[in-house]
Amino acid sequence: MRISTFLIIAGMMIISFYALVEVNYYSSTQTINQKPEDIPYILIPKIGVDEAINNKSVDYGIYHEPQSAKPASGTVVLFGHRTLHGSPFLKLDQLKQGDNVTLEWPGIGYVEYKIINSTIVPADYRLSIEQGNVLFLITCYPLGSTKERLIIKAEQGKTYPIKTIRKTNSQKHYALIIIIAFMAVGTILSFFYPIQEERAIVFLATLALTFFLVLGYFFPTPPDTLESNISRISDLIGLGF
Repeated sequence: MRISTFLIIAGMMIISFYALVEVNYYSSTQTINQKPEDIPYILIPKIGVDEAINNKSVDYGIYHEPQSAKPASGTVVLFGHRTLHGSPFLKLDQLKQGDNVTLEWPGIGYVEYKIINSTIVPADYRLSIEQGNVLFLITCYPLGSTKERLIIKAEQGKTYPIKTIRKTNSQKHYALIIIIAFMAVGTILSFFYPIQEERAIVFLATLALTFFLVLGYFFPTPPDTLESNISRISDLIGLGF
């Protein structure tokens, strides 16, 4: 196998990893009639965030720092990844002063917050969790890297009880579109690959990676776990994706 063919396949593998995050994200999204009463949620209308908050790990989505307070009781700190569409805080850097954030918290209700500022700090920065009734949203910076942190600060506003039932729409068909697009581009690439005797190798690699994506479609895993590993690998090899 020539070096150019090897590089082509390596590039396809990298792209397939990111495509797998997307496939897992969309195939894991299901229509629900009512959110579980014991799970908190965060809503950020400007950037389309409507996600559950967990107390396990940032690899499971948006993570509530256990040392911080609950809404309406002090400083709330939430962490989230920022890589691709599977990342809950992908567009966090688009938030501006005055934008709204709402936390839906069991036993508390809806708690509104308004963005007041954003800062970028080193990865080893230690944030005080005793700053009054404020909310901090923290993610990696720049996009896909773990070198720095983007911190969004919001001040607490109104609190009111949970009364309405909200629904999320299924987007599973987007996963199929991604898989088909990946296979189509790979097939076209193999057909026009200038080294004719190695076109079959590129095509077989396309089929293998497409099968890899299909497995992700039928057996989705938490996309944040995948992107966390991708971010670590990219930092180690210096790609900085």
